[in-house]
Amino acid sequence: MTTAAITRESRGGARGRWQVWALTLAVLSAFALALNLGNATAAHAQYPGPNPPQAPADCSRPWVILSAYGTSESTDSGHPYGTVGVNDTYIRALKSALSDAGVHESDVTVRNLPYPASAVDWPDWLPGDWGPDDYWTSMNKGRDKLVEEINFYASCPNRPTLILLGYSQGAQVIKNAIAQDAIQGNQRNADEIGAIVNVGDASRNNGQIGMGQNGQMVTLNPDYSDGTADATRGGLMQRLNVPAVFAGFIGDGRYFDVCRTDDAVCNEQAYPGSDEWQARWLQDFGDSAIGDNAPHVMYRDNGIAQSPEARANADRVASRTAARAVTAAVAQRNVVHPPPDTPEHVWATNVNVRANPTTASDIVGTIPEPTTVYVKCQAHGQSVTYGGITNDAWSYLPLQQGWISNIFLTGPAWMPGVPECS
Repeated sequence: MTTAAITRESRGGARGRWQVWALTLAVLSAFALALNLGNATAAHAQYPGPNPPQAPADCSRPWVILSAYGTSESTDSGHPYGTVGVNDTYIRALKSALSDAGVHESDVTVRNLPYPASAVDWPDWLPGDWGPDDYWTSMNKGRDKLVEEINFYASCPNRPTLILLGYSQGAQVIKNAIAQDAIQGNQRNADEIGAIVNVGDASRNNGQIGMGQNGQMVTLNPDYSDGTADATRGGLMQRLNVPAVFAGFIGDGRYFDVCRTDDAVCNEQAYPGSDEWQARWLQDFGDSAIGDNAPHVMYRDNGIAQSPEARANADRVASRTAARAVTAAVAQRNVVHPPPDTPEHVWATNVNVRANPTTASDIVGTIPEPTTVYVKCQAHGQSVTYGGITNDAWSYLPLQQGWISNIFLTGPAWMPGVPECS
């Protein structure tokens, strides 16, 4: 059953009318959002779709920010994150928060979720590139692709930590993906997700009990002060709960959400598919999403028409949310990689991992580039000389099931805080 069908059936009846209205919304959304993205229109001129070239997913780094952008957002070679606007603001905030938490920049991969992010099945013979899929097909494709990506990272031997970031349709993609049994019902996959940050979520449910506790759901007034989440309001396209495994409710949740009270994309009064919704959605959508300073795009700190004060406020909210998300992600990473394993930084490339603390033993793996590794203990072994420095200390890496010379770890010859192997 599609998520569209779930929404319709949850309200009963009006199936045909819902389909007509949803199609109309999709068409208008494509045009309206395309007009609102500032430099996104220029980006479309270079790439005819929101899937620019990027490296395939890999297991090389311990931290991955996986970004799902909004409807009709595209990119060019000058936007390596695969986004413009809101996602870019929050990616920079997350990277800064990770740095503050002691995560080296070389340990972080920013990856763009490859999904259509479209709103209408756009015929090839018409000008523009607002397709290729209608909104619900696009969202479902994104949901399935995200489940696939989480499965991939959960299968990595080094168990990287994911931070999921979604905006608008991308936020709805994330919400629907984590609601799948393959994620919320699979402990290894659920554990892979360190934190989730959703902004302007078209599937927000203000009425979910407990999510406002301790600030996990941030509701902003138009002046960026903290507002109140009206329980009768929520997403324009869907109302979907955060799965309990991510919600927390007692301050230890991994889900964080930002929505303005004047943004009907995430704070619509009428329930999707209802008669009231059909009577008012067009006006609410237009008030929220059309114009350079529309509420739905004012979460960014880089809007062309934004005032310096609005940019500073958007940056402040993003930084505050990112700091909380990273704190949760670090705590979750410690669940997957529990102490006493100690994070240490490998500074060299193509470092061999040996079966025993000697270069005469078998190579059991290679660390291809600078990254964080987790050290169980250290011992004295064969002396290794590199770059004019000699050291006989070796560290055991339980995830790689082997040893590397301490000469390739940042810090002193004998690592402080790391126990000696018995």
